[in-house]
Amino acid sequence: MKKLILPLLAIVLLNSCIYEDGPKLSLRSKTARLLNTWYIDKVYEEGVDKTEDYKSVYVNYKLEIKSDNNYDLSYKAGNLINYSETGTWKFSDDKINLLHTPKNGSESSWKILRLKNSEFWTEMSLNNKTVKVYFKD
Repeated sequence: MKKLILPLLAIVLLNSCIYEDGPKLSLRSKTARLLNTWYIDKVYEEGVDKTEDYKSVYVNYKLEIKSDNNYDLSYKAGNLINYSETGTWKFSDDKINLLHTPKNGSESSWKILRLKNSEFWTEMSLNNKTVKVYFKD
């Protein structure tokens, strides 16, 4: 029994979270938690709730993070024009940022604040403003 405790503890510690808002401990890897289809839950711009504004601009926003390091993003801009984007993703070396590069585009970075199986919180800079986007699956 004692021989099982040390390897199990090592696995748990290697997968423990480094993100500001947690979780403090997870038995799933960061990649396993990120692989999901994500939808906007809440958006804060400079600390002000802008959820309704963003949801009216990015209608039916859907971000699918895939295991082959590709992603698909789609929404209906202003509920008028269908937008879709594909690209690649990876973690930064310290795994604190999600780096994503659209095909024929330049790399962007989102700081990961929280990464759970059903919650993914990010912080980014848009138009010189700090924007926090809280995703749910």
